[in-house]
Amino acid sequence: MKSSIEKLRKFFRLEAERGYDNKAVMGGLANILSAWELEARDDQLPEQIIQAVISRLRDYHHLSEESREVALKGIWQRVNKETSNGEQNPLIESQAPNDDSVPKKTEEHVEAVIPSPAEPEATPNIPAEQIKVTPPRPVEKYDLSAPISSIKGIGAKKESALARMGISSIRDLLYCFPRRHNDYSKLKPIGNLWYGEDVTVIGTVDSITTRSVRSGKMKLIEAVISDKSGAIRATWFNQPWIESQLSRAKQVVLSGVIEQYLGKLVMNNPEWEPLSEKQLHTNRIVPVYPLTKDITQKWLRAIIHEVIEQYAPSLEDPLPPQIRSNNSMPLLSEAVREIHFPETEQSLESAKHRLAFDELFLLQMGVLDQKTQWESRPGEVFSSPEEWLKPRLQRLPFKLTKAQTNALNQIREDLQSGTPMNRLLQGDVGSGKTVIAALASLIVIHGGAQAAFLAPTSILAEQHYQSLRKLFLESSEDLNEDQICLLIGATPENEKRDIRKRLAAGEIKLIVGTHALLQEPVEFQKLGLAIVDEQHRFGVEQRGTLRNKGNNPHLLVMTATPIPRSGIIGDR
Repeated sequence: MKSSIEKLRKFFRLEAERGYDNKAVMGGLANILSAWELEARDDQLPEQIIQAVISRLRDYHHLSEESREVALKGIWQRVNKETSNGEQNPLIESQAPNDDSVPKKTEEHVEAVIPSPAEPEATPNIPAEQIKVTPPRPVEKYDLSAPISSIKGIGAKKESALARMGISSIRDLLYCFPRRHNDYSKLKPIGNLWYGEDVTVIGTVDSITTRSVRSGKMKLIEAVISDKSGAIRATWFNQPWIESQLSRAKQVVLSGVIEQYLGKLVMNNPEWEPLSEKQLHTNRIVPVYPLTKDITQKWLRAIIHEVIEQYAPSLEDPLPPQIRSNNSMPLLSEAVREIHFPETEQSLESAKHRLAFDELFLLQMGVLDQKTQWESRPGEVFSSPEEWLKPRLQRLPFKLTKAQTNALNQIREDLQSGTPMNRLLQGDVGSGKTVIAALASLIVIHGGAQAAFLAPTSILAEQHYQSLRKLFLESSEDLNEDQICLLIGATPENEKRDIRKRLAAGEIKLIVGTHALLQEPVEFQKLGLAIVDEQHRFGVEQRGTLRNKGNNPHLLVMTATPIPRSGIIGDR
């Protein structure tokens, strides 16, 4: 019997004797895969057998004990069938002949529970109730806001370095996502390597030397790693400790890019690990994190893996099961685990999709919550009867277009709804946004309140001021010249004091200005409408500052920048 098959037989028998507790091997059966795959290839086992064993044992720890039994019997049955081994199933052999405690399973059931990736068409349809799943164990809850200093291995120096990366709590570490991933999951014999490949190899350390280069300014560590198919030279620069580590390791796993030097294939500065350890840095899709001084990739990778294993199950999933199911998304804890240490490219993409969905979903929920809170506040009612509005529209130097009329009517409805208006008015330059804003101001002023017009620059503020003066003074009898003012940074200080005084007294009905309107001394007697031009040039806090100068005033923002799904008014 080939040695790789004999090892499977030994591990499977021991696992059966232990009742399928996944402790026949330290760390679980999945930990034998790296070494076993290399040995199986040396034994020239069929590729489909190697892949079947890998695919089933990789997820073995997720199965219930009964499903584990079925999986191991299925693997052994297929190994016997396709290698003509002819050995009795070690799991059947280890069972007592009349043991009724273990349900008998047909070969058909074996293949149904753990289908072969290579033969999907042979999988029969088995009712779901025949597949038993072990209920999940209660998850221990941890305080994810606890400081990172509570994690073993993080001292004051590392804590300070992580703080520079914005990491101060366990939750911060969980959400310190990789900036990219290197795919080292492609394991190949050394003799089959090609220049430029990004691969993983497993081999024995034949020799290792350290020598000085560049006049003693740099140490070069060179190791020769071999398997039965060939050998390759690996080099590291200025890492003298690697020599002693490699000498102790004997068998190692290397991952990196295959390069060429003097006609021979080499690996420069590859990631490496002893074969006996669980691979975090090699033989898998490896995360690459942003770093800072005193933090290395290997150290951070190991710490995050430890945190993921212990604390990720404590993450509460905010998404309802129905939303996850409808969008085929994993649990949040699984997505966080897979974004750091993905098993496959597919699981990595699924994790990215889930986390991106969360970000957009929660952002949208926050926006809706803000909207609900705003709409729940009482707003001043400003009515504009047709008999009052019609003569003012007739005195305009032009007739409103259909789009302008529709926009005005929607604003009128908002102003008399009793809920603070929060409307966007979007249209090209010259489309007539200003006249709609002016009419909205006139409605509020007619109701006994004040209106403020905020522009991003002094030039725009002066243009709006001149346009509004001309529109109101020539086409309306509602305002006089003293009731419209301009306040910008260049306004003389004595004029600013006078404007602020008259604004607080309610003598100014419409004020146009820049950021000067947001300053602390500016107070309104009764601000009923805030108009913001080119709102993308102002931050949320700046718009909020203007809004807070009144008691839930109505808000109208204007922009010429096309925004999807927003109302657009036409050219006049």
